[in-house]
Amino acid sequence: MTISVVIPAYNGSRTIRATLQSVLQQTLPADEILVLDDGSTDDTASILYSYSPRVTVLRQKNGGVAAARNVLCEQARGDLIAFVDQDDIWHSTYLEMQRKAFEDHPTGCAFFTWHVNFEGLDTYQWDFVPPRIASDIVVINPLDFLKRYNETTGYFASMSYCCIPKRVLTTIGKEPFRLSGVDDSYLCTTLPLCGEVVYTPLPLVAYRVTDTAQSVDRLKMFALWVRVFELLEVRYQREAGQQLRREFRMAFASRKRQYGKLLMAAGKASEARKHFWQSIGKSINPSSVTKSTALLLSSYMPSPLQPKWPPLYRRWNEPDQKGNGSGSLVGTTDGT
Repeated sequence: MTISVVIPAYNGSRTIRATLQSVLQQTLPADEILVLDDGSTDDTASILYSYSPRVTVLRQKNGGVAAARNVLCEQARGDLIAFVDQDDIWHSTYLEMQRKAFEDHPTGCAFFTWHVNFEGLDTYQWDFVPPRIASDIVVINPLDFLKRYNETTGYFASMSYCCIPKRVLTTIGKEPFRLSGVDDSYLCTTLPLCGEVVYTPLPLVAYRVTDTAQSVDRLKMFALWVRVFELLEVRYQREAGQQLRREFRMAFASRKRQYGKLLMAAGKASEARKHFWQSIGKSINPSSVTKSTALLLSSYMPSPLQPKWPPLYRRWNEPDQKGNGSGSLVGTTDGT
């Protein structure tokens, strides 16, 4: 069994060395390390070439992280593809633990670990010694994963703590990643169509929070999140069983509802009402219909009588309504 590490890079000169060092210092070395420079304008390319031949450097004009990841997935030859972003840090045992999870659960479609968050541009100093064997690995069935991903995204919010078998990426198609900015969300929403997800609850990745990512434009992110569901709706209708299709529709209705509330906060009432109406049409249970209908009716009330709409921005490490902290880009559903 072979492992490929793939890293999309764009203007990452401040952090890419620390990331590469953490990859090169693994107790289980990767069989190949591929980095794609996505049209950087700083010193990223020269830094990457300084690691040759241990690191294979690819280059392209800037096309966004989704396109970069798709190229990397196509080029990678390993049985297991380990993703890491240009500014995150792996514990030295990360690949060893992920390989063990893959060997123990060969039919899994994705393998996640837990993570820690840290700030600044320095490397992360680990004080965590993982056990030799992770005894509390969780195998999540497709229906439960779709629910968990939409309710507590933070556990699965970054590709830096995710490995995907090459066979799964091939099954998904030529573009396992779409919509840069939520490309990981597109992949994760596709995963329930592919099988079980394996989760190792050990903090084996240090997720970097920098000054360029201190707040989240929730209106923009939810617009992209809704687009993810729009792109995958036909696929779910074609490939998913009844329960999975039902859960997908419930999550889609909730995203539409949440996006509508943000549009109201932005003063875009007409567009918000369209999404409230669509949420009603996609709702399955009476509670969901009631919530969407109430929001639609409230959108016609005078401003002083309307509910308090959610803020358009959220601090990066500010917990959201489900307790997700750093790393949860798009927030959560409202539980319906």
